[in-house]
Amino acid sequence: MAHQLTRRGKDRADGMAHRSASHSISDIGPHYVIHGKLKPPQCAMTCIERGALLARIDAAARQKLTLLAAPIGSGKTTLLAQWHQHSCASQAVAWLSLDEQDNEPVRFFSYLIAAVRSVCPAFDAYLPHQRPEADSLDAAIAVFIASLSRLTQPTSIVVDDLQLLSTPVLVRAVDALLLQSPAGIRWILSGRGVPALHMSQLRLNDQLVTLGAEDLNFDTDAIVQLGEQLCHRSLTNDEAQSIRRSTEGWVAGVKLALLAAADSRDGIGDFNGSHYEVARYLGTSLLQDQAPPLREFLIASSVVDRMTAELCNALLDITHSQSLLEQLERSQLFIQALDSHGHWYRFHTLFLDFLRSHLRHDTARLSQLNERASRWYAEHQLYDEALHHAFSAGNEEWRPELLERCTTTWLRAGETITVIHWISKVPHNVILNHAGLCRSYIASLILSRRFNEAAATLREVEANVSIERALGSAHLRLLHAMLTVLADSSGQIGISSPEALRDRGADSFLIGTLLTLQAYTMLRLNQFDKAWRLAMRARDTFDSISLYSLGYAEVVASLADRAQGDMKAAADRCERMFAMVRGGHRTPAWVNAANALAYMRYEENRLDEAEALCTEVLPLLCVQSTVENVVTAYVTLSRIKAIHGRHGEAFQLLDYLHSMLESGSHARFLAQVSAEKIRLLLSQENMQRARAVALEFGLQRRARSGEWRRSRSYDEAWERFGSGYAALLMKQRQYDDARAILLVLRDSAHEAGYVYREAPLEAALACCYWHSGDIESAFDCLNRGFALTRGHGFTRGVYDETPSMIQVISAAVSSGHLRIPLPTHYLCKFDNVFSQAAPVAPPSPRKPALPLEPLTEREIDILRLLALGLSNHEISARSQIALSTAKWHLKNVFAKLDVSTRTGALARAREMRLIE
Repeated sequence: MAHQLTRRGKDRADGMAHRSASHSISDIGPHYVIHGKLKPPQCAMTCIERGALLARIDAAARQKLTLLAAPIGSGKTTLLAQWHQHSCASQAVAWLSLDEQDNEPVRFFSYLIAAVRSVCPAFDAYLPHQRPEADSLDAAIAVFIASLSRLTQPTSIVVDDLQLLSTPVLVRAVDALLLQSPAGIRWILSGRGVPALHMSQLRLNDQLVTLGAEDLNFDTDAIVQLGEQLCHRSLTNDEAQSIRRSTEGWVAGVKLALLAAADSRDGIGDFNGSHYEVARYLGTSLLQDQAPPLREFLIASSVVDRMTAELCNALLDITHSQSLLEQLERSQLFIQALDSHGHWYRFHTLFLDFLRSHLRHDTARLSQLNERASRWYAEHQLYDEALHHAFSAGNEEWRPELLERCTTTWLRAGETITVIHWISKVPHNVILNHAGLCRSYIASLILSRRFNEAAATLREVEANVSIERALGSAHLRLLHAMLTVLADSSGQIGISSPEALRDRGADSFLIGTLLTLQAYTMLRLNQFDKAWRLAMRARDTFDSISLYSLGYAEVVASLADRAQGDMKAAADRCERMFAMVRGGHRTPAWVNAANALAYMRYEENRLDEAEALCTEVLPLLCVQSTVENVVTAYVTLSRIKAIHGRHGEAFQLLDYLHSMLESGSHARFLAQVSAEKIRLLLSQENMQRARAVALEFGLQRRARSGEWRRSRSYDEAWERFGSGYAALLMKQRQYDDARAILLVLRDSAHEAGYVYREAPLEAALACCYWHSGDIESAFDCLNRGFALTRGHGFTRGVYDETPSMIQVISAAVSSGHLRIPLPTHYLCKFDNVFSQAAPVAPPSPRKPALPLEPLTEREIDILRLLALGLSNHEISARSQIALSTAKWHLKNVFAKLDVSTRTGALARAREMRLIE
């Protein structure tokens, strides 16, 4: 800068002589100064004190700059006036209210000097009379700062309506004043839009405090307080909340809403931006001041709830929307960025209503803008927004075209409720006459268990030859079959090979869905192998069509694996399924995969991981979730909470699940809830409540009728009720009665090949024999149960269903009666379970002579390639498998060999003579 600060030791007389040749306030004359600009305006009579904000301004006294940046009507000036009133008695506070004429250097500095001098009479700044103008301004800045440095008391300088300074030289001057002001000088700047000041240095030096619109907005307490003044009564909390929602706390909006309520006989009613007083305020104070192009941008962009530059470009057929959005944001024109990158924006609620009121009168323009918005949203796969605007547009051809595209996508993603919601918005005859919509609608009704509506719609289709022909006989057969398999659970659908219908134009998604539903029905009929094969056929059908349905088929396959005792295959399938959706949006596909994995994590005793997944899944379960999903999530989380001693929370989850299941025909799941409640209460020694639960479900009556003494085909509801009642009998030391029930249940599960339930029933029998003193029979049942697990050992669920199992295992191990030794890694995994009994000490850690689990031929081939020094990519290419598959095999090899590195794997493999 050409002219630096004047030297502190410079002769005062020299300074006076210099000023005599320069402009000064006194030279301009008192009649040129509007003294009202040098003090804050008088506060309104209906004004509440903002104590918390005043304290924040006081607390920022050590910072060089306090910045208030908020839209018009946010109460900035009123707040500063209150602060001035509180502070001027204890400190020097200069005030300057700017107007449009102050956007000129000489006038601005003249008033700034006058403002400081009004509270510090010794302030001796002046305006140097020099040319050129740039040098003169630099000199004015230097003189002003030098004069500030000679002040002996701390001084605050308030400049209100800063947005009126737009001249680049003045913006540069304010920048210099902020950066170069001496210690003891504090600036408080306020405006609805902040000039392009360079405040990064102040922010980095912790010399900047900012109060924005969110800080200035009224909360409900402030609204109630102001309401007492304007409405002469105390507002209810609901009324205050209503005003808070409609105005977002904007101070002027709150006051206008309260004034409208005071004048209305109905009190607090609907209040929005089209209200007369709001529209007049925003129109005269804001919209009319904007240039025509910007005014058009504001009005046109208000057709959408949120906006981005690309969307606004499409709406207005322009290319510079991003710069306009940033300009609006800088100007505090009631616009708010919705992300840190300035990509999405939204208008203030009242301002949005106000702008839209200008569009309502031009229906043709409004329809055109809605269609443009709809097509842009559809292109970017934002289908809810696309349909919302399509229904507001006038294009009757675009709406069903878009609706079919959206509902097809949603149906394949498992969003059946969304499909029904949107299709129901069009007339019923339109649905019937549009084959794609009709197909998606009926399929969604079936999958949402709205069987009566689905059947009625199918009858309407078949009653009209042209509609039936448009829908197609293949699709009709598939839809009828889906309805049959879900509605009566017989598994008989009358279609031996649904895949064959693909040649007749049938939709692959419906084919795969039918196969999956039939697989689930076979699962419930205890035909596990058939269920698994149907699920695999469904999975192959869904490949690249629907991730949700692919995951659903994998869930059914994992349930079939689990039912047959192959917990490892079930766990691996759940891992792969979750890997496909990990990190994505929390869609129904994610919920399915996460819920299945959570249960497997629980069974593997990885409780923290299981609880985290359940906690995230639970709020996402909705009416379109399968009952199996809902029950699995609640029961799993309830068991985990019980393990951690949070029995009250565990019982609340079961109670809530019980209330959800009572409204439908869910005997199998109600039986599981019954058994869970009884066991939970027994673990707390609460016999009275456990008996009450048994009575509530009629278990004593069923037992007296001999329901569990007669052999019959396995039925899970029958078995769950019976095993729960047997647990109660054992607690009452009625071991003979309990054993009789358990033997019948065990034999029935064995006949059905339902290994997953047979193993815990064997464990329950072992405990029953143990407590009755028949130790040899207890060990026999224990060994049969372990044999069913294929050497992997009992899962966590077995120990939670039969807590005394630990005693039986400990005794069997110590006496040498456990025929299948427990692997070291199993003891480590269930250390928290075995430590409760403590007689079993884990063996000294050593490498086993054989792998923890046998290696497959493919895994041995991978080992051989590893021994050649090949990389993962080379192994993938040599084996002709995907890279991810090669990595997965390597991970399994490492786990089975109990190593963590390639070198360790090769050493162990050679030691075991798996490779040369």
